[in-house]
Amino acid sequence: MQQLSNLDASFLYLESPRTPMHIGCFLTFAPPETGEMSFERFERYIASRLAISPMFRRRLKTVPLDLDRPYWVDDHNFNIKNHIKQIRLFGKDTTEQRTDLIDTFFSESLKQNRPLWEMLFIQNSENSKGEFSVALKLHHSAADGKTAEKILSGLLSDKAQAINTPKDTWKPELPSTSVMASNRIRSLYHVPKELFSLGKRLSHSITNSQVLRLLDKEQRPPNFFMSPPTPFNHEISCTHSLRSAHLSLTAIKEIKTAFPGSTVNDVVLTICAGALRKHLISQNKLPDTPIAAMIPVSKRPEVGESEGNLISPMLVSLATDIESPLERLSHVHQNALMAKKYNREVAMERIINHLPSWSSSWVTKAYTRLRVANKLKPIFNLIITNVPGPACQMYLDGAKLKSMEGVAPIVDGMGLTLVVTSYMKTLTVGITSTAEMSSHAPLFIDYLHESLEELHEMLIPKIMDQAS
Repeated sequence: MQQLSNLDASFLYLESPRTPMHIGCFLTFAPPETGEMSFERFERYIASRLAISPMFRRRLKTVPLDLDRPYWVDDHNFNIKNHIKQIRLFGKDTTEQRTDLIDTFFSESLKQNRPLWEMLFIQNSENSKGEFSVALKLHHSAADGKTAEKILSGLLSDKAQAINTPKDTWKPELPSTSVMASNRIRSLYHVPKELFSLGKRLSHSITNSQVLRLLDKEQRPPNFFMSPPTPFNHEISCTHSLRSAHLSLTAIKEIKTAFPGSTVNDVVLTICAGALRKHLISQNKLPDTPIAAMIPVSKRPEVGESEGNLISPMLVSLATDIESPLERLSHVHQNALMAKKYNREVAMERIINHLPSWSSSWVTKAYTRLRVANKLKPIFNLIITNVPGPACQMYLDGAKLKSMEGVAPIVDGMGLTLVVTSYMKTLTVGITSTAEMSSHAPLFIDYLHESLEELHEMLIPKIMDQAS
């Protein structure tokens, strides 16, 4: 039995029918080298891999009136058939069917009376020669990007041949009501200490922030709740949409090499900024001030705790007010450097961890249910999260992984999230938005490609000219 952290629990409290709080991915596979990937074979394979993470077989146990954070407890009634569904597509062109199916799957909330994950096994039409797809969603309270990456790497293998099945020693344990009660009493007893620690942490963070802003004459990191309004900073609908752009990772790395000091993440942020600028100009909605992206930063050590969330929010100005792609890259690079410094000194995740349990639940639920976001300026404009994937060919029970696309939550006031993943020589930008915004997705995907090409053409020829 394990109690959720304040950050983990906040993803539960933010959830509503319009704002399902899960992360996930959509994977496309070639047929296995041996036999056919039937639903029965797929289900058996996933069942054999459940031991890679306790998340698969534990559910929530909440505390009455949310007076304390919920607990993860073993699900004595666990049945894998409640978590894996199948569907077959029919017809010559199944693209639209698949798109609607995936949008519906990721728009539906997970049931909180059982382990918070689901898979959808999609058998393509008979014309696809045995290709299949898998959609996976995990509740954000159970996993962040790094956790999901570890789970996915446990499901996949870098070898086409059969892989060793992990030893499964799982035996469900009964939740201890006495432990929950004693934890609650201890939590109540420590409220004054928590409030003192919270005040101390807030004071320390505010002081550090003010010092940094005094030293930073350009005021690079944006402030929360100070972002300019954009078309994707409104109340969202129940139907969400996943679209993706597949970019050349080789070209992105060439740009990074050609621009000394920059990182792959700087280049990706600049490409996204360029596409957002083009999109907003096309709608005559480009703000005079630059839009801000929240970048989740992993605080997870390489060795140790691998469950739940260990992330910290970092705000980066995307320099969308700058016309030149090269100048924009320079600004984004400097903005990201300063944002990292602020993130180290202010550390919002430490403040969240010092909040009393009851205050965290009530305030977060009120934010969602009273639709507070509609009455405030955007906290930030969008989320861009970058989770590096495998650089080598991966397989699922002998089936070659062809592509992977990421999905993440959207909420009121923040109706656009970009999930950046890499696989071999491809970098994919998964675009999570609402059904209303999805009509703009084809153009936005074009803008992402154009932004990459512009940066590449501006930098790479210069290097070649200098060499000659």
